[in-house]
Amino acid sequence: MNNQLRFLTGPMPANTAGLHQFYGLVLLISLLAILNACNANRTDSNKGQKLRLTVGDIKELPIFILPDTTRQITATSDNQEVVDVSRKPTVATTGNGTNSPSTGSVIFLIKGVTAGTAKVVFLEKQTGADGSGRVRKAYVVTVVTK
Repeated sequence: MNNQLRFLTGPMPANTAGLHQFYGLVLLISLLAILNACNANRTDSNKGQKLRLTVGDIKELPIFILPDTTRQITATSDNQEVVDVSRKPTVATTGNGTNSPSTGSVIFLIKGVTAGTAKVVFLEKQTGADGSGRVRKAYVVTVVTK
């Protein structure tokens, strides 16, 4: 009984203390890696690929999707006075006269309207699903005068 108390109250053997420090270091590194991975998928409101246009220029941006009808892609601009975003009509038509993406990509047109900065976000969601969907791409568009 006296040996048990001395073991519980006495200092740890040197090899056990080093092992605890090693496991603590591994745990700390693992937690930092997990936190970094969680932050990597977030889109900041000011971040995105940079795109520069002059007033009147139109840039075509293809967004690749599966060539089926289960998903839809939408694009929005936070400042429509600076940037106009529209979807380019597809040339392939199905038998019922409706357009369908046959190449697996949807092409959006971004037009610089007036000088300024706007954020353009491309969202993907299931057809008929609620909500706005998940962010596929984001651009910070700077429009300058000629």
